[in-house]
Amino acid sequence: MIGVGVDIGGTFVKLYVMDERGDILRKEKIETNYAQGAEGFLKQIAAFINTIKDQYPQQNVAVGVGAPGDVDNQSGVLRYNPNLKFKDVDDWPIADMLEKQTGIRPYVANDATLAAWGVYERVLNRQGTNVLAITLGTGVGGGLILNKELFQGSNGTAGEVGHTKIASTKTGPQCGCGARGCLEAFVGTIGIKRRVMEGILEHPQSILAQMVQKEPNFKIELVSRAAEQNCPLALKIWNDTGFFLGVGVANLCLTLDVDTIVLTGGVSGASKYFLPAMENVLHHQQIQTPFKKLKLLTSQDPNIGGVGAAMYAIYREQHK
Repeated sequence: MIGVGVDIGGTFVKLYVMDERGDILRKEKIETNYAQGAEGFLKQIAAFINTIKDQYPQQNVAVGVGAPGDVDNQSGVLRYNPNLKFKDVDDWPIADMLEKQTGIRPYVANDATLAAWGVYERVLNRQGTNVLAITLGTGVGGGLILNKELFQGSNGTAGEVGHTKIASTKTGPQCGCGARGCLEAFVGTIGIKRRVMEGILEHPQSILAQMVQKEPNFKIELVSRAAEQNCPLALKIWNDTGFFLGVGVANLCLTLDVDTIVLTGGVSGASKYFLPAMENVLHHQQIQTPFKKLKLLTSQDPNIGGVGAAMYAIYREQHK
């Protein structure tokens, strides 16, 4: 069996072709072309899938699609997403449209949810019974493996960890979703950037402030580069990030009692700077049972979303 994984992003779409053993046979990265509209965009993806069907005529081809935002995993409809700029998308029926053009009914789910399956397959080799994967990037997403199965909840929205609240919904920082106090507003790259800009106003002579002045196109790596030079401001920003993440993760562990947490995404590359503060929060929880045997890992695998989509499609086809 062949699995095709489609990882839809606001800027690029990553396409993966995999076999049952988990080997990547082919991968491509194409620009998310808004000029062709939503329908034209899906036709481009369908053409890729049809090429794979033609290339492997003796194989069953399964398709998984990870879409950013609020996804109905039963109907394959993207209900809402603020990051895709197609003007003609309103309850976007991804599964129906791709099935019509390819003859294959794809498995469509939230991108972070399918990245969690990628973590389960590739990072953990299916070791672990209850796993929480948290993607730390511009946004903060998550996915759950419960009792060794991908858990998507009653409406397909399970794992929206970035929008759990760790601060006042009236006075906390505003999140991209429009609410205040979300975890994402503290530990996503936009939230970290906000704290950087606040910090350099107070500490204009800091190493980080000088770096930002020289490189106005802010990138999260600047904070790590400044931390490498023992910049107190950069170290504080990462320490605070770890604290906030620890508060959010503690709440999730107390609710779900998972055995493994894996941090992925661009921000996780700075884990050596923020993990100590995060672990300190977990260590000082009054109820320690969920934390005593908790495994906390990081993964910087850039393929994890597309790999998860392809491998989950294969898994679902095998377990029909």
